[in-house]
Amino acid sequence: MFHTKLLIVTLMATLLSFSVCGEVIHLTNIKGYSHDGKALKQVNDLLFDSVSGLILEPNKDNMSTVTVLDGKGQFVLPGLHDAHGHILNYGLSRILVDLRGFKSLEATVKHARRYAENNPDFPWVLGRGWNQVLWDSNAFPNRYDLDQISTDKPIWLKRVDGHAGWANSKALELAGINRETAKDDELILKDSEGIPTGILIDNAMYKMNQHVPAINRSMKEKAIELAFEDLVAVGLTFVHDAGIGVDSYEIFKQMAADKTMPIRVYGMLSSSHKKLTSLINSGHLNIENHFIVRSVKLMIDGALGSYGAIMHAPYSDDPKQTGAYVQTPEQIETLLDELVQADFQANVHAIGDKGNTEVIDLLSRPQMKSSQLRHRVEHAQILRLEDIAKFKKHDLIASIQPTHATSDMNMAEDRVGAERIKGAYAWQKLFNAGVVVASGSDFPVELINPFHGLHAAVTRQNQQNQPAGGWYKNEAMSVEQALQSFTINAAFAAHAEGYSGSLDVGKQADFIVVDQDIFEIEPALIWKTEVLETWVGGQQVFSK
Repeated sequence: MFHTKLLIVTLMATLLSFSVCGEVIHLTNIKGYSHDGKALKQVNDLLFDSVSGLILEPNKDNMSTVTVLDGKGQFVLPGLHDAHGHILNYGLSRILVDLRGFKSLEATVKHARRYAENNPDFPWVLGRGWNQVLWDSNAFPNRYDLDQISTDKPIWLKRVDGHAGWANSKALELAGINRETAKDDELILKDSEGIPTGILIDNAMYKMNQHVPAINRSMKEKAIELAFEDLVAVGLTFVHDAGIGVDSYEIFKQMAADKTMPIRVYGMLSSSHKKLTSLINSGHLNIENHFIVRSVKLMIDGALGSYGAIMHAPYSDDPKQTGAYVQTPEQIETLLDELVQADFQANVHAIGDKGNTEVIDLLSRPQMKSSQLRHRVEHAQILRLEDIAKFKKHDLIASIQPTHATSDMNMAEDRVGAERIKGAYAWQKLFNAGVVVASGSDFPVELINPFHGLHAAVTRQNQQNQPAGGWYKNEAMSVEQALQSFTINAAFAAHAEGYSGSLDVGKQADFIVVDQDIFEIEPALIWKTEVLETWVGGQQVFSK
């Protein structure tokens, strides 16, 4: 059913010579680091059972048949978590047109045209990744830019953050979006004459999405396979998948049962899915700690780049805008009450300061059982200073994405102004307040490589070491904090700290071997770290 089984067999056949199946392995002469949530520890050797996958305490019984392996001084870290990613969407970005990183409208259109020409049999041109903030114009594109590619074939391209879409005239026609049908919808952008420009924001995107041909199960399986290949190669052993539907749920469930899932996946059910209630009523799911479902992803607002984040006061660079709800507080409150009744964790997307205030207040209600369920604010991006202390007070987790700061720094202060920026991407303030900070990337919004996130967390710079000294460097994490946030804190955020997140006895032997010591090198070089090997449950699933 899945090519992934073949992938794992192939990888296992090409393991380094010290990989032994079915034995206790003692990996010695390594320089490793692990954080248990209280302190950073150095790890000089690792004893584990390659069958159970457990890290062992040396004793006379398990040391009698041990296979000793010389790590030759290599650098070892716990397997890294991504606390907020989108596995299917990332895999689809490998199949559909990928517009990430293009620095101009012209280059973006040129790449989309090349894709359309190379795939003439596809009924639509579909893709994702454009970002007008990177262009000199810093302005949204329009339908006529895409009409240069085709006026006969519909084109629908989502913004990098997934919170806006760009359509050509044919797609708008098929979706029935015109001057008359769009006149009362402020989330459909229009020109001075009231004609839709082709840009749809957040909830308005549904008017297009319902006309886009469904991606079939086979293509989704292939996309997930491609995603897993890339995830293990960058050292990710555990991904929190933010907002899965039934197809992803069933594919992951089957892969975990068939033992063809190379990493661990913590699935957050999408709160917008029609079958949410039935999935919740099915209860928690845990297939051998490889596919775990006990949480739901909700979403109060959109993104900062597309003016969709809900703000207490108007945007500093566009006083007409205050953002827009994706799910209203009333809708979220109803869903939260249903989730808590079923003992499900709530993970709520909130970007703007008002969106965060409203989500924090909803999650702070006494009936939410936050200390047991460990509710999370996903992104926690623009915070009022007085809201930061509420995270610790009410046992809320801040699930943040360090590379969002370095991607947004060219426009974030323009959007929110000099005063509100003090509570934006405020990681050190959260740490100082005693908040559990879990880190991820939000891939495919950002690149999947977690070392890019570690680098951004520590330097507050892009990979060209800009700006000098770091962007609001006072909010940077130490290397220890950054590793903690990508390992044990993220494991805690997934109720998985009992078997994941550190190299402690009794946990699963999920670890990576890397080519440099992130605690000794210049922080500016962290993003260049390469993964040499990835191990999950005592089995090697990747070797460079």
